[in-house]
Amino acid sequence: MALLCAPILHAGEDIKVTPEIERAVTRGLDYLARTQKPDGSWPDNYGQVSGVVGLAMLAFLAHGEMPDEGKYGLVIRRCVDYIVKNQQANGLLSSESGSPMYSHGFATLALGEVYGMIDDPRVGPALKKAAGLTVSSQNQRGGWRYSVNSTDADTTVSGAQMMGLRAAANAGIEVPISTIQRGVAFYKSCFCPGGGFGYTGADSPSPARSGIGLLILSLSGAYRSPEAKATADLLLAGGGGYGHFGYFHYAAYYCSQAMLQAGGKYWRHWNETMTPMLLSMQSPDGSWSDRGSSGGVIAATAFALLAIEINYNLLPIYQR
Repeated sequence: MALLCAPILHAGEDIKVTPEIERAVTRGLDYLARTQKPDGSWPDNYGQVSGVVGLAMLAFLAHGEMPDEGKYGLVIRRCVDYIVKNQQANGLLSSESGSPMYSHGFATLALGEVYGMIDDPRVGPALKKAAGLTVSSQNQRGGWRYSVNSTDADTTVSGAQMMGLRAAANAGIEVPISTIQRGVAFYKSCFCPGGGFGYTGADSPSPARSGIGLLILSLSGAYRSPEAKATADLLLAGGGGYGHFGYFHYAAYYCSQAMLQAGGKYWRHWNETMTPMLLSMQSPDGSWSDRGSSGGVIAATAFALLAIEINYNLLPIYQR
């Protein structure tokens, strides 16, 4: 068994919080806080999915908010309660029947990030069981798909699992290095000539999948690989087309983290392009529309906030 350790973010990165960013983030967090239900979920299409609750909680943590403290402390506590209470006996952090591994991955990530901030004896065991399920459900392809017993894999569900394992390892949970190595090999098998990553194989790259693949390679030690370099170049060349890709906020969430990991010109250009675009899309009530991606307003708002909040550089998962 081996632990994954987060490298230290290099000084000099172009990360800064402007008054405009702070205003937008505060408005977004206020929206999430006032629309949360007492049980910790949200009255939204997917607001009762543990993974969406986890993403919303991460948006508060990324602003430096703490459980049980300050303006949003109760919001975070409710999220933790909801995620832990809905964990199944096998460790699955989901009560849905459709695509539970999506929820599981994001909820595992959320528990991993809150673990060191909260005094709650339930969180450690829940995180350990969740990570154990992720490890045991990795299939022969080296990835994951919609259900625990899936025999095929795709780069989107697998990304959620790899990020959840990263957060668990950062929290001190042992993660087999072989699991990470097999996951990286799966992503490399989906690398497309010229840059980017496909869905289940090496074809039809999209911005979202390319961001996921670049982020996973970067955080797993393959940040200098040819696949990572080619994909960072592909995303850098996106130019004015950034606003037109599908699953926009989901893609922005992953691509922003990936380009931060790429650093230098990649992050500078992405942040100067994407952050103003996201700010301009915020609704008057503080939320972000899901732009027809069917993920729901809460998920879209959380994804948008997390993409912007990289500029605060507070979450361990953002570290290089």
